[in-house]
Amino acid sequence: MHMKKIAVLGCGHGGQALAGHLSLMGHEVSLYADPQHPGAFHAIYQQKGIYLTGEIEGFAPIHAMHTDLQPCIEKAEIILMALPAFACEQLMADLLPYLRAGQIIVNLAGYFSSVFAHQLITNSSYEKEIRLAELTSFPYACRANNEGGVHIVATKQFVGIASVPKNQIHEIIKELSDVIPCPLYAKSSVLEVGLYNTSGIGHTPAILFNAARIGNQDMFYFYNQGISEETAQVLMRLDQERLLIGNKLGYDIPPHYEVLNRYYGHQFTSIYDYFKNSPIHNSISFFPASTKTRYVQEDVPFILVPWYTLGESLGVDVRGIKTIIDAMSLLHNTDYLAMGRKLNPEIITAYQ
Repeated sequence: MHMKKIAVLGCGHGGQALAGHLSLMGHEVSLYADPQHPGAFHAIYQQKGIYLTGEIEGFAPIHAMHTDLQPCIEKAEIILMALPAFACEQLMADLLPYLRAGQIIVNLAGYFSSVFAHQLITNSSYEKEIRLAELTSFPYACRANNEGGVHIVATKQFVGIASVPKNQIHEIIKELSDVIPCPLYAKSSVLEVGLYNTSGIGHTPAILFNAARIGNQDMFYFYNQGISEETAQVLMRLDQERLLIGNKLGYDIPPHYEVLNRYYGHQFTSIYDYFKNSPIHNSISFFPASTKTRYVQEDVPFILVPWYTLGESLGVDVRGIKTIIDAMSLLHNTDYLAMGRKLNPEIITAYQ
């Protein structure tokens, strides 16, 4: 394995898992945290590394830690964006003055972030020879604490990846093969990658239909106890609309539960069966502290709204997706449709 210089941007659950694992693999890792949202940054800084437990165990020294972007990325060959989707565009804008030709920026979950990052780069006066990639899903199921430790529940057996420019995907996969901790399979476009994001199906409806329990802090296992057979019918409707969008674009996308089966090596037969019995999703409660969680504030504007606008542009019936967007907007007194990412016909033409 060739040791690489890697910048991990984000110090939450995923950022800590990646930074720690990559360090144990022998890479030189620089970890960045937004000073306004430091997470466990100070604990990691004081102990000079991250404690990993679960599927991967050990103490991982971190080469360098920063709350300033420039020193974190200036020597990096690969930049991993381990951030909520709502933070990616602003961080990308902040990165632009410091990027070097040839660097690879990887968005680690399919929220269509590479589309908007590419537009920022294209419309800027800064370096244009930047390669962008986006994964269908984060490589781990993991949970961090605020004391410099992260528990890795499971690593996916593979994830999909697409790039901008599209014709560089195989070279990018080659360069990332000893960085991303599971095999990478090329997808045709970042639009296809965004339609693989399983969070858009499994999170938001379960929050909506359990809002009273969450608001009353009546703790339950989010997937096993929060998704009934009736709730699963709603998830299936959203999934059918997602599949219709993919079909209209010419993508052969499997059902939601089958995507998860492939990630984790399971053989469940339906959405309800999956969430009722998945050992990965039921190993801990995953109980959200409130309904104003990333399961809504990230997944509605950055998955469901793009899916809805894609469907509308393509003439697909996406009333189920729109109903969930509207219901969560009402619950939170927030216009998620207005604030969400829009995928119009011009974007479809440019990135399909």
